[in-house]
Amino acid sequence: MLTSKERVLTTLDHKEADRIPICPPGGRVNIRPEIKRFIESFDFDRFAGLNFAKNLEERRELSHGIYVDDYGCVYRHKGVSEIPYCIYSPLEDVRRVEEVEAYSKWPNPDDPSLILKDAHRKAKKIFEETDQVTTVSIGSIFHRYTWMRGFNKWLLDMKLNPEIYEAIASKICDIRLRFTLNLLNEVGDYTDLIQMNDDLGFTKGPFMSLQDFRRFVKPYYEKLISGIKKGYPKIKFWLHSHGAITKLIPDLIDSGVDVLNPILPGDNMDPYVLKNKFGRDLCFDGGADVEYIIPFGTVKQVEEHVKEVVKILAPGGGYIFRVQMISNLVSYENLYAAYKTAIEYGRYDR
Repeated sequence: MLTSKERVLTTLDHKEADRIPICPPGGRVNIRPEIKRFIESFDFDRFAGLNFAKNLEERRELSHGIYVDDYGCVYRHKGVSEIPYCIYSPLEDVRRVEEVEAYSKWPNPDDPSLILKDAHRKAKKIFEETDQVTTVSIGSIFHRYTWMRGFNKWLLDMKLNPEIYEAIASKICDIRLRFTLNLLNEVGDYTDLIQMNDDLGFTKGPFMSLQDFRRFVKPYYEKLISGIKKGYPKIKFWLHSHGAITKLIPDLIDSGVDVLNPILPGDNMDPYVLKNKFGRDLCFDGGADVEYIIPFGTVKQVEEHVKEVVKILAPGGGYIFRVQMISNLVSYENLYAAYKTAIEYGRYDR
C-alpha cells in the first residue's frame, strides 16, 4: 500500500503503482448534500497547492456579479457556470504594438510583494508533513490572451495582425514565466507538478491548424516549459485543455507537457488511440464521460463505462482517474458508482 504521493509520482513516471490515482471531481457548485459529504469523506488522491503568492488571476467583485482582475479585464456570470465570462477586453481595440507595450495594467512579475514572505516555510511544511503531491498552478497563456483581446481576435490576429499577436503573446508568456520562476525560487524544491489551463480546441478539432499551432502557440509553450524545467528538471508539467486535440499531442509532448487533462469522450478524445499512440510519453488525467454517461446514464452504464476507460488507460501506469466536472444534474448513485468502480478495477494486483 503506497502513500498518495508515492502512488501519483509512480504513475507519472509511467509505472504501475498499487492502483491508479483517484482524484476528486471538479465543478462542485450547487451539488447535492449527499455528494458533498461523499467528496469530503472519500479517500481521494488529493493535490496540495503551493501557490503562496498573490493570485494575479483573481477576480474581485465590483458589484452585482461584476468582477475585475489585475490585468483590467471585466467579467460577469452567465448561465450556470461557476466561472464568470469576460465581458470587457482592455486590448480589444489596439492597432499598434506600441499600444500593447504602453498598456498600464500589465502586472510586474518581479514585484517582491507578490510572493508571501513565509512561502518557503509553508511549502517545506506541506512537503514534509503531508503525503500529497504538491502543485503550483500558473493560470494560462492563451486564455489570458482571449481575455485581454477577445476570443475572435486571438485567432484573427494570427492571420491579420501577427505583430500585435507576437507582442501580446510574448508579454503574457514573459509575465507567466518570470512570476513562476520567482515563486519557484521559494517553493520549487518542494514542488512536484506545475499545472496550467489553456483550452486549445472544441469537439471537432483544434481551434487552429497544426501549422498555425506550431507557429503561434507551440513556441510559447516551449519557452515557458523549458524555462521552468531548466531550473527544476524533476517537476512535471500538467496541461488542462478541452477539445479534440489529438493531432496536437506530438507537439505538446515535444514542448515538454507530461500530463494531459481532461481527455473527454464528448470531445472525441479516444482513449484507445491516446494510450496506444502516446502512452509511453504522456500521462492522462480524466477520461470519464461527464457530458452524457455520468449525469444521465444508469448506474450499470456508469460502471461499464468506467471499467472500459480504466481497462484501456491504466496498463503500464500513466493514468489518473477523475470525474472532471459535476453539477446538480449528477446523482449520488452515479458518482459513487464511478469512483467505486475506478477503485475496484484500477488495482494492479487484480
